[in-house]
Amino acid sequence: MNVTRMAGHTLPNEGRIYVNSYRQLIGPAVCSCGDQSEDLPSDSARRKWHRDHKQQKATADR
Repeated sequence: MNVTRMAGHTLPNEGRIYVNSYRQLIGPAVCSCGDQSEDLPSDSARRKWHRDHKQQKATADR
């Protein structure tokens, strides 16, 4: 199953966190559900983490 959208799981601001009002280029991805990745080097790495995260949640919900 390939999950593209999942209720309660979005990746606002490409998953970037803010520190002192500045979006960080390198850092964890933060899903709207509150889960967070390890530090990642790019937006594409954060999007990949989020795809994998949603896939894990969809599989766990079965």
